[in-house]
Amino acid sequence: MKITRMKKGYRINLSDTEYDLLKLINMEGIQAFYELSADDQTGLEQAEKRILTEIQTMKRDWMVITEDRRG
Repeated sequence: MKITRMKKGYRINLSDTEYDLLKLINMEGIQAFYELSADDQTGLEQAEKRILTEIQTMKRDWMVITEDRRG
């Protein structure tokens, strides 16, 4: 997920898979993020399991915040 800080607000760029994972975490609560495991039968799709595993093993950042370089 890439977050860009604009002059007035923020712009969030994320894939459909990242959105589905974010939606699940928001519905279940932040504790669910720590309890979810790619090895469990959680009903996650393969791409969601891959992203979750990469985040939990710190191979991928969940959020990257950048500044808007325009103007």
